[in-house]
Amino acid sequence: MMNTDKWIKRFTLDYQFRLDSSTLTLYHLSIKNLLDYIRKEIDTITKHDIRNWLGHLIEKGYQPSTINTKLAGVKLFFKYCLDEKVISKNPTKDILFSKVEGKLPRYLSMEKLTKLRALLEGRLEERAIVEVLYATGIRKSELAAMKKIDINWSERLILIPMGKRKKGRIVLFTRECAEHLKSYLDSRTDDWPFVFALVTSNGKRSKHARVVDQRFLIYSEQLGFKMTPHTLRHTFAAHLAKKGMSLECIQVLLGHDKFETTRVYARLYDHARKEMYDEWM
Repeated sequence: MMNTDKWIKRFTLDYQFRLDSSTLTLYHLSIKNLLDYIRKEIDTITKHDIRNWLGHLIEKGYQPSTINTKLAGVKLFFKYCLDEKVISKNPTKDILFSKVEGKLPRYLSMEKLTKLRALLEGRLEERAIVEVLYATGIRKSELAAMKKIDINWSERLILIPMGKRKKGRIVLFTRECAEHLKSYLDSRTDDWPFVFALVTSNGKRSKHARVVDQRFLIYSEQLGFKMTPHTLRHTFAAHLAKKGMSLECIQVLLGHDKFETTRVYARLYDHARKEMYDEWM
């Protein structure tokens, strides 16, 4: 299988900067697992062979989510081979992922978001934090590590240089977010390089995300509904979906590259779009 090994290696090299390293490793192992089971050259593998392999995984006791991850790697590999004209037909094209039940990510309705904003009226830093989380969809760790020099005010862009798994990206923010963020920063008289001067309960400045967590616990108690900083990330995605943005664009803004994360947000997207439909009907 020298020819097959060559294309697996080329696939891995081509995707090493496009996928998270752990995801790429899982995909590589899944492809090898399939080929070891089928023992055929890639240009002779059929849809029936793939289905037999999936049945084998089910018999071995693999969970649907694990099988989906393996299938995602195999699908991407055969798509790559088709693009490179190594094969003339993709045997995975019509093979669907297994249905995985799970809790839908929690997000805020506009009514609840309005209540949160009203609660923080006049509290410049806290209101700015909420606006940045909601307008950009960034993670709380990215918020805490954000520096003032990373903001491009004229373009309304923020550079997130060291996001999750050290992957950088650029996020956008709204005019409303810009107003609150600027009001807060203009009120500052210190030379602290970080955007938010998060102050702990003992009065010390920190850039640790747990300070944001503690504040959201208090908001939840005061408003009577549970929320975390990550809830605003989900809210960002859901509200964009309701406004008609494609799932692919939302995932780019969120900085997603893991299949399982994508699947979770795909369900969130579908739910949000259905809610919008129900509001109109």
